[in-house]
Amino acid sequence: MDYLATGVLKGPHGILGFMKLHTYSQEFEHLTHMERITLRKGDSSCEMEIESIGPKGKEILIKFKGIDTPEVARRYNGYELWIPRETAVDLEAGEYYVADLAQCSLLVAGALVGTVVGVIDGPQALLLEIEAKKDNKRYLVPFMKQYIGTVDVKRKEMELLVPELLT
Repeated sequence: MDYLATGVLKGPHGILGFMKLHTYSQEFEHLTHMERITLRKGDSSCEMEIESIGPKGKEILIKFKGIDTPEVARRYNGYELWIPRETAVDLEAGEYYVADLAQCSLLVAGALVGTVVGVIDGPQALLLEIEAKKDNKRYLVPFMKQYIGTVDVKRKEMELLVPELLT
């Protein structure tokens, strides 16, 4: 089964074991229909049962069964929520899951110039960490329409519009 990371836990909220959830897509409604999810951090993973989830002001709060204190909730800070791909939010045209961008070939006029080796959540946009073919150095390229053209996640290819970013 294919899984996607959909968010990360950002620490406890209040005294009842609730945790702040940062979703990668700003969506959480798909999680309200799920009973269990997988939490992962590094080599550690565990299955958790969702007790409740919902907005609270500007935050999204999530509570898991069996986590009833901030001390226990704090242990899960930094864990990502992983769900089966088929339960994830449907994407609009021009939207992509971060997992689908990783390992894409970067092309200029059809020629391979690099590979996406990582994706970083930047202040204005995702930053693609590119390993350039010419020198094996790594460069950061904003995932924005003025820099990245056509993206084909099925072929694992994307077009670089500004090749000077890899110099």
